[in-house]
Amino acid sequence: MQDLVSDERTLYGRQPELDVVRGLSVLLMVGAHVFNQFTPLSVESSATGDAFSGLANLTGAFPGGAQCFMMVMGILLLFSTHPDGKAVMRRGVLLIVGGFVLEFLRILPGLVNLMVTGDLVSFYPEYAYAEDWQLIVITLFWQDILIFAGMALIVMGAVMRFDVSDVWVIAIVIAMMVANLFLSGMDTGSDPLNIFLGYFWGTTVFDGYMTTSRFPLFSWFVYPAAGYLIGKWLVRARRKGRFYKTLGLWFFVLSVPFAVIGTFTGMFETGFTGLGFYHQGMLINIWCTLLSFDWIALVYFVSKKVPERYLAHTYRWSRNITWIYVLHFVILAIIIQFLPRSFGIIGCFVIFLALFVLVDWLSWAIRGRVGRGA
Repeated sequence: MQDLVSDERTLYGRQPELDVVRGLSVLLMVGAHVFNQFTPLSVESSATGDAFSGLANLTGAFPGGAQCFMMVMGILLLFSTHPDGKAVMRRGVLLIVGGFVLEFLRILPGLVNLMVTGDLVSFYPEYAYAEDWQLIVITLFWQDILIFAGMALIVMGAVMRFDVSDVWVIAIVIAMMVANLFLSGMDTGSDPLNIFLGYFWGTTVFDGYMTTSRFPLFSWFVYPAAGYLIGKWLVRARRKGRFYKTLGLWFFVLSVPFAVIGTFTGMFETGFTGLGFYHQGMLINIWCTLLSFDWIALVYFVSKKVPERYLAHTYRWSRNITWIYVLHFVILAIIIQFLPRSFGIIGCFVIFLALFVLVDWLSWAIRGRVGRGA
């Protein structure tokens, strides 16, 4: 590493490739949520071997989405002009509050429909057998990625504030992954307690199958933590291109044996769909961590060849990422009250593109008005 990084900091300010990665990540997440709502992917027990199941496996296994988004969040902590652990922790609390507000907005159109028609249309067609009150509880306490991000920032803020060594950060990550092996799926016999514990590891509620636990801390903390540790190297990179190329090659080589093991253990069949994606185990964590960095490295080299006028769109998505994320869920909550859940792949792509264009424009307009003090 001495040939790749110096003793002093060399990189400052925004890094274009990280903006591109963030922009593409929110694009992928919006697409995944549209497909989850309007195809058989929304059903946990969808048949394997068809086009939808193949798309589900591909989307889940591709590390450029939520996993990479969390890694970039960790990296960006090192690019703050004045890193402040207390400020990071406060931001984490705000994200948690914002996540719960978003959950209320996600259920609100369904509640209105329930009062008007007597029917509750929720985000969970796979839980069609559930009672309305159960679906309301599941939505209100569903662990959105914003809530997880807030929890992760609180931990990372504490790491920064108390100057926790890298060795201890790695030890914390390993302890979480090992604990998750034993705790994930544990049923306390109490649904309220399962809901609370679900923010830390995978739990189920009501019938032992439904869950509010979607991005548990122990399953997902490895990504922002890895980003934070890699970011400590990146800010001191002697030559950024060489850093990405060398470290990316190392990570790709390391990912191969984990992919082989995953093939024989069924990781690609069950580990990237349904609860297998959200309640990730150690093998998936390691494999996706390695390839998430490789995705960042690939984006760095490809973006150098792409005209700036095209990259400008991804920069805008990155700047407006929170608004795009929130707005797309709010609009989805409304349109699922009216549209059928039976579109084919082409129909889903049409909905996805129309939705993304709409939220892209709305987020741009909102940010513009806020910037003008409106």
